[in-house]
Amino acid sequence: MTSTERPHNAAIDGLRALAVLAVILFHVNAAWLPGGFTGVDLFFVVSGFVISQSLAARAGMPLGALLLDFYRRRVLRLLPALLVMLMATFVLSALFIPRAWRNEQFDQTGWAALVGASNLVLAGQPDDYFSPGAELNPFLHTWTLGVEEQFYLVFPLLFFIWLRGRGQSLGSRWLLPALTLLSLAWAAWQAHAAPASAFYLLPSRFWELAAGALLYQWMSLRATSPWGDRSAALGLALLATGVMVAPRLPMPVPGVLATVAGTVLLLAAVSAPGTSRIGRALGWAPLAYLGRLSYSLYLWHWPLLVLLRWTHGLQGAALWLYPLLLLAVSAASHHLVERPLRSAVPLLRVAPAKLLASALAVVAVCAAGAWATVEYHEQISLSVTRDGYAWQARRYPAWRPLQPVAAPALAGRRLFVVGDSHAAAYRTMTSMAARQTGMQLHQQDRGGCSFVNLLRASPAECQDFIEEALSTVESEARPGDIVLLAALRMPELRGFDWQQQDPQQIYRQLLDARTPVHAQAAREEAERVLQRLQALRVHIVIDAPLPLFKAGAYRCSDWFNRRNPACAGGLSMPRADLERLRAPQMTLLAELAVRHPLLTVWDPLPWLCGPDTCAAVTDGEPLFFDNDHLSGHGNRVLLPSFRQTLVDLADDAPL
Repeated sequence: MTSTERPHNAAIDGLRALAVLAVILFHVNAAWLPGGFTGVDLFFVVSGFVISQSLAARAGMPLGALLLDFYRRRVLRLLPALLVMLMATFVLSALFIPRAWRNEQFDQTGWAALVGASNLVLAGQPDDYFSPGAELNPFLHTWTLGVEEQFYLVFPLLFFIWLRGRGQSLGSRWLLPALTLLSLAWAAWQAHAAPASAFYLLPSRFWELAAGALLYQWMSLRATSPWGDRSAALGLALLATGVMVAPRLPMPVPGVLATVAGTVLLLAAVSAPGTSRIGRALGWAPLAYLGRLSYSLYLWHWPLLVLLRWTHGLQGAALWLYPLLLLAVSAASHHLVERPLRSAVPLLRVAPAKLLASALAVVAVCAAGAWATVEYHEQISLSVTRDGYAWQARRYPAWRPLQPVAAPALAGRRLFVVGDSHAAAYRTMTSMAARQTGMQLHQQDRGGCSFVNLLRASPAECQDFIEEALSTVESEARPGDIVLLAALRMPELRGFDWQQQDPQQIYRQLLDARTPVHAQAAREEAERVLQRLQALRVHIVIDAPLPLFKAGAYRCSDWFNRRNPACAGGLSMPRADLERLRAPQMTLLAELAVRHPLLTVWDPLPWLCGPDTCAAVTDGEPLFFDNDHLSGHGNRVLLPSFRQTLVDLADDAPL
């Protein structure tokens, strides 16, 4: 994603154009070009080649001067357009992307991108590059810039060693090839042992950039070159092969081997003396122009796509207007930001050290601005979800006044809340109830790890958390304390095409998915948990399955997102359908309540639904935040019922 320096080669611009067009097609619709993501790997090889050209052009400089000059040029080339894109994306995200748990991942990625470290952040996040959740992160694409910028930290020194010792020192000639082979081997191992690290981090991508650098070194030591149309044609064939096979192979090795080999052959052919027919075709003026725009095209194509996915959606006129908007924004970025600053004579006259220090100050200012857009999103957001009091299920803050409730039997007792993210979604209600009654609140929750989910056994990766939470209750609870076990006890309605499929058929599929084996495993797990808790002589409360919806309220409640395909299922459900979906769980709960006298089933559904319909938003107030998690307002709607349940339990002495 860097640019060649003199002498200019239009064919390399054409290669860049092919790369960025492949990436854009893949990101718009992966079905159009399933291996289009390999365009990034083409970029990496080209980058290693042209950076070598740039460094070789300054071979006579001392190391310190060479490094300062190199980093000054990289900063002027890459940083201005990157900062403009990042700041615009932070602002547009604050305006149009509702705040949810995912936003913290987005924010971390964007902040890290300011200093070339977003790939490090992404490698540690649960969503990988190809997961559905990743396509909603407006900063995801900056991982490639992180890889390149980290490469720039080490490569100039390696190249300088080669420049100084290429004629005399065997070590200087073989240092880069040895590191390349080590990186290739590491990538092959990590592709299976740590796929996220293999995909995002420099050690497993170094060999791709180094391949371009090694090609330059090899060509620079030979007066003649055997490369021509045949090698170029073979390179194109390998690129096409890479596009086809990469989606089915581990990444990056062996997934992009064909792509890297094909790019090396093409680069060799179009960079050799003379002009091949394929080189002339790649240098075709419109294609070469897109190549010169490639950095800006890459910077802007992804955030524009993500903003469309969050708002109107990629359908209809938006899908056709997108390439026009992308071309206009990218051209403006290239002609108004990239080129003027890269070649600005006053900036080139500034001492490199001073310019780099100034760049750090600009990055710090941008980081402060990015932080402000996140911190004050409620003040600038155009989404109705900016009202955190209504939408967010946070703990009720201590500074907010709250009317106490006379419940002397509850004062001093402990309320333990354990479960998955739906336990976390009760935080407003449970913290309010505890404050009103004088109870001590203890909460332990982990997303995806439910207690007594009634559908099937909990996942193996949750067993440690379940045991830890139960052990905490066993060590801290006293007879008469209350334990709320909260979970999603309904089959999820996400991921279905509600426009094309019959809802009743989907409901049948969901009900059939709970096999007798699953039901028995769920029963046995519930028995084990309830027996351990009942032995403590604590009151156990299980919430009956809550309503859930085909679309998420936070994504579908604004004027700019209501027509999004993600909202096609709507924000209401027939109550009869929900009763049908939860019938097996309700039957099991009734059986468990008979067997365990200290178990109380608390059913929020009547408080959240009308006689015929359950709605995620009523009279402009959200009862739910997304498809199945309560909102802050929904918590307050349920508070009287839950508080009365606690009072009723306190009147019963423990057995």
